[in-house]
Amino acid sequence: MAFNWVGDTVGEAIVPPKVEAAIWMAAAEIPGAEVVHDSVDAAGRHGEALAFESLGERTEYIFDKTTHTYLGERSYLGKDTNAGKTGQLTGISAALDRGVADEIGQVPSGGKA
Repeated sequence: MAFNWVGDTVGEAIVPPKVEAAIWMAAAEIPGAEVVHDSVDAAGRHGEALAFESLGERTEYIFDKTTHTYLGERSYLGKDTNAGKTGQLTGISAALDRGVADEIGQVPSGGKA
C-alpha cells in the first residue's frame, strides 16, 4: 500500500520538487522496493525508477536521475500468468507537463490546451 501511495501522490498531484525528492528517497526504503538505474517512460526519457512487484505485476515509478522529478510509470508482468508472459508490458505513461489553474477551463501558464 505504501508503494501505491507513492505512485498516487507523485503521479496524480503537483508536489513541490523537494517533497517529491524526499518521497523518492523514502520510498526506496519500503521493504521489497528496489532501485532500477535505467528505466524508460512512454516519452522515451531515461531515469531511475523505484520498482515493486505485487501479484505478478512489476510497477516502476520513474524519476529524473538528477532532480528526482517524476517522469512516468511503466508496469509489466514479472512472471508468466494467465494475462501473459513475463516481461509483457501492461501499462506505460509519461508526465509531460503540469500546472495549476485558478478555475475550470483555464490553461496554466506555459501549458497546452
